[in-house]
Amino acid sequence: MTMPKIAFFIELKNNQATIEGADLNIGNPGVGGTQYLFLLTVKVLNSIYGEDYSVLLTNTRFSNSDPGLHTDYSENVKEAIQYCERHQINNLVLNANEADRVDAKVFDTRVRIMLWAHNTLNAKRQKIAAETKSIRWVVCVSKSQYLNMSDTPCFGKCTYINNVIPSYFFEQATLSDYSEQKVAYVGSLMPQKGAHNLLEIWKYVEEKLPHAQLYIFGGANVWNANAKLGSGGYADPFYERVLQKRLKKLSHPENIHFMGAKGWDFIDSFIPTFRLGIVNPSHYRRDETFCLSAIEMAAHGLPVVSRQRHDGLATTVFHNKTGYLEKNDKEIADRIISIVSDPEKSRKMGLAGREYAEAFLAKTVVPKWRELAENQDDAESAKGIAFFSKDAAMLRRDFLLKMGFLFESGKTLGILKKKLKVGK
Repeated sequence: MTMPKIAFFIELKNNQATIEGADLNIGNPGVGGTQYLFLLTVKVLNSIYGEDYSVLLTNTRFSNSDPGLHTDYSENVKEAIQYCERHQINNLVLNANEADRVDAKVFDTRVRIMLWAHNTLNAKRQKIAAETKSIRWVVCVSKSQYLNMSDTPCFGKCTYINNVIPSYFFEQATLSDYSEQKVAYVGSLMPQKGAHNLLEIWKYVEEKLPHAQLYIFGGANVWNANAKLGSGGYADPFYERVLQKRLKKLSHPENIHFMGAKGWDFIDSFIPTFRLGIVNPSHYRRDETFCLSAIEMAAHGLPVVSRQRHDGLATTVFHNKTGYLEKNDKEIADRIISIVSDPEKSRKMGLAGREYAEAFLAKTVVPKWRELAENQDDAESAKGIAFFSKDAAMLRRDFLLKMGFLFESGKTLGILKKKLKVGK
């Protein structure tokens, strides 16, 4: 057996039950977009270049994984690097969030580290990426994320490979006939994804469209199948409290349907009559580095609406053609109303979205990983960049929003009580 040319490491223990037996070709089975793309990328690389071209290292052992997926066990980043050293694998892709979670000595290796930036890098991670010799590349997940990195100290090491959807998913996607006033939100249910902001926006929508239906596909257990949920079974108890508070302010709360964390094999059965998709309308400035759900819904022929904030959505939503990005709640609501009330407009923008989604097919984009792995001209960190980048500043602002949620939901009090109990 030939040794893999590139390894990917990500922790998947909390997602094992969801991934077991799942067919990655038909779309995300109901895990986080980051986890899904690590799995899918390894599968696609091996389908193109041979079953041993890449390996997924993770902290769980699958008994029934996708047959195209080559996996092996590593408990953590340190073990993943050691695995690559033993097997003479030159390239290792890590979730960029790992950069400041391990001892710096772990990165003292001949293995070429690529940080895959599914989340915006904070100032500390930018500095580590810039100064660590073994970190050769920071791979952004969209062109717009890459452009936002231009004032970071690690920009000289940055490149981008857009996130992808499987070709089979695209080809088999159920297309809508746009016959009903139905809207789909797809995304995990946590404050930074903005489901509570969507309910605030919906107040304006229901004034003009009192019969419009909103289906919310997502849950707190997208990232962790064992996450504790509230009585409704879709969000953690604290965030569910925030959502319920917004629901009580609606005139027609019966038109809001929480469907839970579901894979696309389930969502597909609902799509045939929908007119619109909505993704992350939150006020966070740097939460979306790509937004896979936007392209997934575009592949189903649905126009997509979200909030305009100069992040990854600038790549995945073609404003005024495949959907709309607007700044404030009223503007977003007006766009929702304009599409949901007009089936022909929905059809026109939706079909433009489906055509646009073809640019993100895995078979077209994933080969760029091979180009990067075989590129020996390693990038160098840029010099003379501002000490504190715009990305880092936006993350500080987003942290304040997170604090606001903790106070509103009562989670701050819950955390304090837990700590006091532990201390006794």
